[in-house]
Amino acid sequence: MIRMNFRAPKNVRYECQRCARCCGDTSHRGRNILLLPSEVEQISSHTGLRPLSFASPASNGVYRYRMKKRSGKCVFLEGKACRIYDIRPVICRFYPFSVKRYNGTYMFEVSRDCPGIGLGNLVPPEHFERMVKKASEALQARN
Repeated sequence: MIRMNFRAPKNVRYECQRCARCCGDTSHRGRNILLLPSEVEQISSHTGLRPLSFASPASNGVYRYRMKKRSGKCVFLEGKACRIYDIRPVICRFYPFSVKRYNGTYMFEVSRDCPGIGLGNLVPPEHFERMVKKASEALQARN
């Protein structure tokens, strides 16, 4: 297995509260769900929807689309459930963590506005390593 360079937050506890705050805007933060072209293709294929019915063109590094929202929430959110959960974008899979790549090193940040932060078990370094692998696979599939 190829060893990837990453910096993970230390001593972070997390347990999802199933509140769906990660799926939309809050009073103090707008949520941008950025999408890779391969993710747009996969969602379109899975749902039968045209890409521009759920995504808007965007230019943010490797991300070429932004998920559309309805009333400040992701268009695929129904109540507190994601209609595309099994194929949700990598950016959604990572929440409440986000990852950026600097000089070949993946850097993780924690979204402190998530109510699940500080609860549950410590998130082990292996979790972040799996996330780096997922990000790398998603980026390779973007072509």
